[in-house]
Amino acid sequence: MTDDDPRSPKIVLGVDGSGHADAALEWAAAEAERTGRPLDIVLALPMPIVVMSEGPTRPSATQQLIAHGEQTLSAAADRVRGLFPAARVEVSLVMDDPAPALLERAGHDDLLVVGSRGLGALRSAVMGSTSVRLAARAHCPVAVVPEKWAHAGRRNRTVVGVDGSEASLHVLRFALGRAREDGSAVTVVHSWEMATPFAPEALAASGWTPPEELLEQRSGELVAAMFEEVGDEAEGVDVSVVRSRQAPERALLAEAENADLVVVGSRGRGGLRGLFLGSVSQAVLHGAEVPVVVIPHRAEEHPETLPWSGGSD
Repeated sequence: MTDDDPRSPKIVLGVDGSGHADAALEWAAAEAERTGRPLDIVLALPMPIVVMSEGPTRPSATQQLIAHGEQTLSAAADRVRGLFPAARVEVSLVMDDPAPALLERAGHDDLLVVGSRGLGALRSAVMGSTSVRLAARAHCPVAVVPEKWAHAGRRNRTVVGVDGSEASLHVLRFALGRAREDGSAVTVVHSWEMATPFAPEALAASGWTPPEELLEQRSGELVAAMFEEVGDEAEGVDVSVVRSRQAPERALLAEAENADLVVVGSRGRGGLRGLFLGSVSQAVLHGAEVPVVVIPHRAEEHPETLPWSGGSD
């Protein structure tokens, strides 16, 4: 996928035929119908590497496997058309591993959607899952939909985590842009923890108390500065602000209980940029029961093309 490809923005959905991506399929189809973007349903068909005497080789997929993949895509497309008749559907069978296949098909102004498939701490941190790898490496926003999510009981509310960094400005802009489009409210969450060189219990016993008023003031100033930066992008959006002394992931997950969507960055203030997600975004992906959109740091390189952020739409 090159930057000068003359094509319209789309929603790219990864499926594997196992049923784990059913919730992601439904969420992506609803987004496609609501936004008018085409939905590209992608099934990657990776073949295992076999070590032969002459070296490693990857055999070609058999006709039987290809036929099964085509049937899986056809069933997924039929389900989308049955649930959301106005959605435009495309299907793609790709002979590659899932993560590179999806990364190759998604442009800067697209939205990648995958299912979480029961993200576990060990699996994501050590082995890596497709959804976590995509959320860390993509050039566009990545929506991860929990397996248990159901398209019912809409709360009309999006939660967005900010920390005052340039990266979280893109996260805020994405959330505000999407809210302007679908009429949802936005809850902006900023939280902080005060690190000290001593155990909190020992400090409390000595009579020391944290400067809560100062921290509250600085948090308010930080959030106000971010809204000054986004300007009229927040106009017409019902915005509330939650400033919390909880750990960021706890504050976000608490607000997510009454929301439809959580939007976070792949790395917060001071985080190293690389192939791994930050601890907050990973914790939210693990714990949220609603879809989570991650704005990877590579997406910041093309902020003008981010969907729902005043760019291409």
